[in-house]
Amino acid sequence: MRRALVIDPDPTEQHRVSQILFNLWPQIDLATAMGLKDGHARLGQYMPGLLVTDFYLPDGSGLELIEQTLALYPEAARVLITRHDDDAHIRAALRHGIDGYILKDQGDAGIKRLLAGIAKGEPGLSPEITRQILRQFQRAETQDGAGDGVWQSTVETAGLTRREVEVLKLLSQGWDRHRVGEALAIRPSTVAGHIKAIYLKLNVSTRAEATLAAVKMGLINLET
Repeated sequence: MRRALVIDPDPTEQHRVSQILFNLWPQIDLATAMGLKDGHARLGQYMPGLLVTDFYLPDGSGLELIEQTLALYPEAARVLITRHDDDAHIRAALRHGIDGYILKDQGDAGIKRLLAGIAKGEPGLSPEITRQILRQFQRAETQDGAGDGVWQSTVETAGLTRREVEVLKLLSQGWDRHRVGEALAIRPSTVAGHIKAIYLKLNVSTRAEATLAAVKMGLINLET
């Protein structure tokens, strides 16, 4: 990770996350901001490899910065570090295409581990967030027997091919497209095509969502 932008209205939390990033990548080019306006300005002139923002800022929502980063720098990882762990906030964040949802009450070591994983392409979800999302699935299935409509319940209904299932399993383990290509003896560009097809069929837009879909279909188990 070469560049990162950290946006948090709390100076203590901003410093904490910055120190974790410096600990992970001592040479990282790190910029900080405390609000939405300053964040927008920095994103307009600064391409981060990683955006870390709180959910609520003094002058708006960090989700706006998530959207801006997705539009300007789609390859950059987009992470929320917040105290909000309820269904409404989690759903809103997932719909905006995040790569990580980390709770501030998690210890420094846990946050460091998740951020390091996100840099490798792994889904960065605090354990409580993963449990909360799975509980959402369970409640939705209890109510209507079919889930919430975002993720398909089986490989068959999703229409995934055997190769796409293989790619999804490896993708969910945090492998990048080059490593997946080596394992399956196919080109990285072919892997990228499979990933696009997987995202389209599962109606997802991030690796974290794809991983949760794989959990939903019983392809992987996050607890193993």
